[in-house]
Amino acid sequence: MSLQGRLILAFAAVALVSIGAVATITTSAIRAEFDRYLFGPVMPPQPGAPLPSAPPPADQPSPGIQPPPGFGPPPHMRDPAMRTMMRRVMGAPELRFLWQLRRATWLAAFSGLIAAVVLGVIVARRLTAPLRQISSAAARIGKGDLAQEVPVPSDLELGRMARAFNAMAASLQRLEESRRNLSADIAHELRTPLSVLQANLEGMLDGVVEVTPDRLAALHTQVRLLSRLVDDLRDLSLAQAGRLPLDRRPVDLMPLLAESAAAVAPHAAEKNVAMQTRSAADLPRIVADRERLMQVLHNLLDNAIRHTPAGSVVTVGAEAKGDAVHLWVQDTGPGIAPEESERIFDRFFRLDASRSRASGGTGLGLAIVKALVEAHGGRVEVSSRPGEGSTFTIVLPRAGGQQTA
Repeated sequence: MSLQGRLILAFAAVALVSIGAVATITTSAIRAEFDRYLFGPVMPPQPGAPLPSAPPPADQPSPGIQPPPGFGPPPHMRDPAMRTMMRRVMGAPELRFLWQLRRATWLAAFSGLIAAVVLGVIVARRLTAPLRQISSAAARIGKGDLAQEVPVPSDLELGRMARAFNAMAASLQRLEESRRNLSADIAHELRTPLSVLQANLEGMLDGVVEVTPDRLAALHTQVRLLSRLVDDLRDLSLAQAGRLPLDRRPVDLMPLLAESAAAVAPHAAEKNVAMQTRSAADLPRIVADRERLMQVLHNLLDNAIRHTPAGSVVTVGAEAKGDAVHLWVQDTGPGIAPEESERIFDRFFRLDASRSRASGGTGLGLAIVKALVEAHGGRVEVSSRPGEGSTFTIVLPRAGGQQTA
């Protein structure tokens, strides 16, 4: 049976039990009061009270059997059998009165039951309408149509359910679009180095292209780019799935910053970019995978150097704030537009696609940074304005402490 049918039956059952109980109790109470009126005790006349001048009319019910002086019914009327016999000998007006009362009571009960069933149908249809819409939309999602959104009713609980469903559908749609874009992006990224390799190798096999050390070195560069792309994709997928192994140990940050700056110094010198290291003298230790943290800083520094014009400065530093440690990389480049700041950590997103690909970038560096930082229980932020440079900040919990928001 459907939920709507169950709700209607539930309304009807509750109404039937409630109205039946009320009708039964009402009928019993009326009969008891009527018996008390007919056969109950009569107060003896008070001294000085006027006596009735005439007996009651014949068509009026008897006021009751007059007891002897005192209170309470006469002894013979205390017997239930006698009371039943007296009911049988009641006049037509009394019987008609009782029948009319019973009829009106049960007619009201039946009308109340019908009204309760009709109201139950209306309420059940109203309650189940959003559920039917959500069920239908979920079925369409199951068939692959993810562009679904259901109306949000005004009811608090059903409204929450509808909003949660819409959020889930939107999230599934974004994930599906991301999956499709990822497949297209991977194919696009693999196509360029593979095309270069294929063209050169075919030319060498046909004797059109001469095999020289320079050409072999160029092919080796393309192979290294492919290898780096595969490694980056593997690290990113493992980190996002929470399955990337991390060798967490206490790490001193000052030597880490110096080593990171030294690793990118040749690249900075080639671009004529100055490197600076700035940090407090009393930096606390953090618990992290040192190699992965080096990878994070290397990606940020390499990205900053790549997008900083010659003669500019790139600075790497660290400072303690509360229970967290902030590591930051700052450049004096062209900056990032606000609409691009929201996508800067997306896979294969590039501010300058041609320059990044030509310089060997895979477009995964910042996505890997975000995934690795979150795998350490931290977060990464970017602050930038066009023409004023950019600052990437990594927030990590210090050793033995909790990260602050």
